[in-house]
Amino acid sequence: MRRDLPVEWLDALLVASCEIPPAASAEEAATSLVAAAFEALPDAAIGVCVPGGSEGQVVVRRGARSEGAESPDPTRLFPEYAFERVVVINADEGSTLHLASDDEARFAGTGSMDAFVDRLALALAAALRNARMHRAARAHGTEVKELEAQVIQAGKLASLGQIAAGIVHELNNPLTSIVAYSDYLHKKALRTEADPADVERLARINEAAERILRFSRDLMAYSRPTASVPAPVAIHDTIERALVFCDHVLGEMHVEVERQFGDVRLVRGVAGQLAQVFVNLFTNAAHAMREQGGRLIIKTAMSDVGDAVRITIQDEGHGIDAAHLEKIFEPFFTTKTDGTGSGLGLSIVRNIVASHGGKIRAHAHVEKGTVFELDLPLAASPSEPPQR
Repeated sequence: MRRDLPVEWLDALLVASCEIPPAASAEEAATSLVAAAFEALPDAAIGVCVPGGSEGQVVVRRGARSEGAESPDPTRLFPEYAFERVVVINADEGSTLHLASDDEARFAGTGSMDAFVDRLALALAAALRNARMHRAARAHGTEVKELEAQVIQAGKLASLGQIAAGIVHELNNPLTSIVAYSDYLHKKALRTEADPADVERLARINEAAERILRFSRDLMAYSRPTASVPAPVAIHDTIERALVFCDHVLGEMHVEVERQFGDVRLVRGVAGQLAQVFVNLFTNAAHAMREQGGRLIIKTAMSDVGDAVRITIQDEGHGIDAAHLEKIFEPFFTTKTDGTGSGLGLSIVRNIVASHGGKIRAHAHVEKGTVFELDLPLAASPSEPPQR
């Protein structure tokens, strides 16, 4: 066996290393270096094994006598050869270099052959490290682009909210006039014993105008920056106000609201912020039931230890994958690809609940849909009468 290896073989490794593109994958980098080494040692078999990562396990082999050969030893890439030397490329990743031959002394690890194997392992380590770094950079760049798109979408939604608030403000004056004049005409029609059908029409006009006016005033109060000073809050009133805000989307998705309100006490919080929590949760529930409709069940009860009010919100929608349950409260995480979600709603919900000293959790319902549970601390002593 020849012990003096030509220096050109080492040069071939250097050239192959320099020719690896910066964006090469682990498989491409390993293939290039293994090919250069195989040209130097065509009478042997050379391979690389990179354990599974985001790209899966990578195996590169040159000189194998049978591609389909199965080895009783999982550490071997060339079971058809009598001898196989395994060199660790990178201990952290577990990548290995495999050199096989029928001659036991071919890769005994002595002399110039040992130097060649060491340099091949070093070149592979550098190439694989660069491939991992480039893959991570690509993933980071993609993530940044996605976040940028979500921030832009969130900004558009915020601008739309400001425009809508301005429109509602402009509507308040004419709505106030409609309510006042319709009420005047309705009372006049009653006094003068006008046609009952006309009296009924005037009553409906007045009722509809009052409903729109109440909604617009509530919407203005909701969109306005709220005081951060906590106060006693009737949670049922806050839930009802949020349902009014969501009335259109709930009706459009054919969602039936089922209230299961218990005897609960006042919670300590900021009413406007808590309304935002429920608006976000009710809207998400409606979107989850957009295809077939369903029930939105809202339960309230005292917590097990009696120091908080527990609000349970259950929908009958498509549910959330178990793999996503731990991520749904992260900023900009969303499973909605139709532009209806910015990925901020549940993150805002969690932050508001946490700032109130409360807790929120989500889990899949046994049958179908998703369940959110909120615990909000009490504002008063147990001696105070409960909400009905």
